[in-house]
Amino acid sequence: MNHGITRRAVLGQGACAAAMLAAPAAAQGAWPNRPVRIMVGFPAGGTTDILGRVAAQALQEELGQPFVVENRPGAGSNIAAQAVLRSAPDGYTLLLGSPGTNAINPHLYSNAGYDPLTDFLPISQIAEVPNLIAAHPGLGVRDVAGLIDLAKRRRLSYGETSIGGSTHLAAELFRLMAGIEATHVPYRGSAPMMTDLLPGRIDYGSDNLPSILPHVRSGALVGIGVTSANRWSAARDIPAIGETLPGYEVTAWFGLVAPRGTPPEVITRANTALRAGLGKAEHASRLMELGAAPIPGTPEEYQRRNEQQFARLGDLIRRVGIRAE
Repeated sequence: MNHGITRRAVLGQGACAAAMLAAPAAAQGAWPNRPVRIMVGFPAGGTTDILGRVAAQALQEELGQPFVVENRPGAGSNIAAQAVLRSAPDGYTLLLGSPGTNAINPHLYSNAGYDPLTDFLPISQIAEVPNLIAAHPGLGVRDVAGLIDLAKRRRLSYGETSIGGSTHLAAELFRLMAGIEATHVPYRGSAPMMTDLLPGRIDYGSDNLPSILPHVRSGALVGIGVTSANRWSAARDIPAIGETLPGYEVTAWFGLVAPRGTPPEVITRANTALRAGLGKAEHASRLMELGAAPIPGTPEEYQRRNEQQFARLGDLIRRVGIRAE
């Protein structure tokens, strides 16, 4: 009698233990079953924020749960990246990866607080955005060759919108490959730089294409060249700098990443949903309106790009001697 009771108790305990072990797997398989946060390391309204909101909307439509963008600006997105890294690796806190968090910041800051290649798991790229180098029309130059020729005859001044960011690196790579010296004037954002570039207080500047292109279209500035490897679909009339300086390329690429330890099934489900959502006409056209090219793909493709750019941009930062204050 006692033996039967003991046996039933043991079996009951075993069943409970099995159920407890199965519960996390079941819950994980149901991801997402509550709202998901996407941390963005820049203020609302900028290119990075808008891309994050497009991705959030696409994921929400595909997966049926709210995806909420939370802006956590500061230190080139390091604050947002560190917050995501400290969160539970359960798929409910993700990071909108930018060039800074993907590749640049560990070379720029003495302690960024993370290694982008090992501390985060790539989900998918979202979009790529080129920069554009534009000059004040008073310089009298219309293209890359003309700007280089003038810069070799007299010292010019140039601006960029983010120390160590892709606009800064685009300007520095241009200077190095062109073999010119020029006076660097740093700015914190597009608006402050335009305050000096539009009236000609500086000679040329580098900015994200969506921000600076309207000034080119209005005639207030001259588009010298886009920083993508080839001409950009949103501005086919503007040459790529690489047409004059072969091998030149500095673009901004954005994607979604999760903290290390996130289950692979969550990564796979998020990747599938994001690729499906960004493939829809309304989201693709929204990205194109921003001057961005949709580039969803596999986690492996995203990681390869991050690794390549980590090495390439890190080398450029060291050559130029850029450090964040």
